This record gives sequence, C-alpha cells and structure tokens, in this order.
Amino acid sequence: MDHAGLIFDESFHYIDHLAPFCALANCSLIICEGSVAELARTYYPTLNVIETDPFRLQLPRRIFSCDNRPLLQAAFPQFNDREIFWLPHGNSDKGWKAPFFEALQSEICLVYGQKMIDFMDQKNVKAKTIRVGNFRRHYFLKHRDFYRKKVEALIPKGKKNYLYAPTWEDSEGNGSFWKVFPALASALPKDHNLLVKLHPNTRRRFAMELEALQGRYEGKPNILFLPEFPPIYPLLDICCAYIGDMSSIGYDFLTFDKPLFFINPQIGPENSRFLYRCGVEIPLNQIETLFHLEQPEEIASIRKEVSRYTFDPVPEEFFRLCLSVQQP
Repeated sequence: MDHAGLIFDESFHYIDHLAPFCALANCSLIICEGSVAELARTYYPTLNVIETDPFRLQLPRRIFSCDNRPLLQAAFPQFNDREIFWLPHGNSDKGWKAPFFEALQSEICLVYGQKMIDFMDQKNVKAKTIRVGNFRRHYFLKHRDFYRKKVEALIPKGKKNYLYAPTWEDSEGNGSFWKVFPALASALPKDHNLLVKLHPNTRRRFAMELEALQGRYEGKPNILFLPEFPPIYPLLDICCAYIGDMSSIGYDFLTFDKPLFFINPQIGPENSRFLYRCGVEIPLNQIETLFHLEQPEEIASIRKEVSRYTFDPVPEEFFRLCLSVQQP
C-alpha cells in the first residue's frame, strides 16, 4: 500500500472529508477507532476502510490527513520519512486568531479553491497547494439515491426543514449553541422542522448536558437532534434554509443557492465574517423573526460569486495530480 488516508483518533468530524476523498481516489482510509470506522462504512458505500489498532499501524509512504505534520509526528515519530498531504476539514472563516494554519509549512495542502489559497497567503503560509475542488459535493451527487434513503429514514416529511449547524466552543469562542438554541426552539413554527446537527466536539464535551437538554424537548417532534450522521450534503439537500455561526457548513450550503441566516456569538475581525455577506445576520435579541424573513434577491448573486471563489470544479484525475507532486 503506497498511499492511504488516516484517522488515528476519535475525530468524527474528519470522516466527511477523508472518506469521500479516499473513495473518489480509489485508495483506502485507515481508521484506528472502531466507532469512526463503523460510521465510515455505513455512510460511504464505495469506501475501503482498513480498521487497525494504533499500535499495529502500518503507515504507507504517502498519507492523506486532516492533521498537520507536527501533530502526526507527536503521535507517530515514524512520520518523519512520510509524505503528508493535508486535507482541510471544511472551509470556514475561523482561524484568524488561532495559529493552526501557520503549522502547515512542510505538507502539501489540498485546497478547495482560490479562497483558501488567499487565506493562507494572508496568514503567511508558504506551503505548496493543489486545488481539488468540491469533491464532497461531487461524491454526494454520484450517490444521491443512496443518501436520499438514509435521510428519509431520519426526517419526517411534510414540513419545511431548517438546519441549525453551530460550530463548537473552540479557543476562538466561535460557538453559538448554548446561547442560541433555546430561542430558536421557542420561535420555531409548528409547520417547520429544526434539524440540529451538533459538532462532534460539542457532543463529546457536553454529553451529559445535551442528554438533559434533549429530554426537555422530547415533546416537540419538529425539533430533531440528529445522530452521528457524517455526510453533510444529503442534509443540506432537503433543507430550505441554513442557520449557523462560524461553521464551515455555511460554505457547503452555498452550492444549493438557498437562504442562509447567521447568529454571531462574538465580534471578530471583518475577515472572520466573510460568509455573512451571503445571507442575513440575526441579532440575538431578534431570533424570533428568523423563520418569517425573506432574503433580498440580490443576495443570490453574491452566494454564487462566493461559491465560485471558494470551490473549484473537481479536476479530472485529481488524485493522479496529487501523487505527481513531490514534497518540498
């Protein structure tokens, strides 16, 4: 085995990035955590999963990972002589305060398009990049019938679906869930479904609190806390609008050209709110208006422009392109 993807821990949020990439590239995805491996097998029908114990891990020469080289080397010293291809786990406006991107200096970075390249330039990251386009949407469209059946088993029909997908409470303070969700639930009309897709880090960190919270809303059948369901595009496909904060899922929703609503938990630099131009920002004290707002027609052209800026088309034989590049 000359090349493979790798998830070596419980990083559930990496599944929907490495799994479709490896499936399209016809390479295996090595997973060291059983629950992560099971989700990958369940939701990516053409993916070859290699489940292994981290102590028996056999590393290929070239590795596709959502972790950077310093983190991988800390976990596995033998990474010193491996070629690392870094794959982003989404395109968001986070990262202006945290130094994560600055660590991407010795990897080859697989990027979605020009926006991520410009971001890295502004962060003075000089890593070599390869543009791979929106391969996750590409994979979803290839298997749309498969995913439609999966979603229909989760979501009752007959109502308008709004997806609330907040990011987690990271070191930059980007999360909105605990402040926003009670107001959203209170304002939700009876003929709407609110689909709540929490970040895996939120689910892991606040397991007990979330169990108690969900119990309080059991009497509202139109509020659905989604289980671990890694693929995001099948959920976006059935939703009429997106509600978020700083999550990368907002960028994914651009390709559907539907309304976006943003509830910002903090005041950050202007470049950390780039996506907000593609929708309507709702103040915390006006959340009850969200489900009744119409968005200006001119926003549609902005959504399309930002989507093109963010995501290239998937290039022909993009995997061959990756492997033709040598490490700097």
